[in-house]
Amino acid sequence: MADLDKLVGRFFGHIELETCRDVSITRPRVRPNASFSADTRVEFSRTLREMFPIGTRFMATVKVCQKHVDGKPHGPPYLKAYDVAVIAASVSDPGLMARVRKGSISGLAYDYVWTTRD
Repeated sequence: MADLDKLVGRFFGHIELETCRDVSITRPRVRPNASFSADTRVEFSRTLREMFPIGTRFMATVKVCQKHVDGKPHGPPYLKAYDVAVIAASVSDPGLMARVRKGSISGLAYDYVWTTRD
């Protein structure tokens, strides 16, 4: 998609998203796979990010959103995911799972461990 600034407030259906690691932070992120730039931030359920291995793909409806401070745009536009469905074929076994780091005061620091589903 082109310039997100011009799309604020619009919804887009059947957008594929994927969990990923971000080199600058420890918590797992979600990025769009196609329709939008891969560096576009996505507001996505923390529970789902922790429940499935890194690389799991999802299908969702997204809305292009923009935060405002004092009535002026603040930060870049981002996507907010709704009606999320897991693409089952993308769930790997074993998988790299995000786990909240023990002793994390904020609960936002993560470690990544390889796990196998039983």
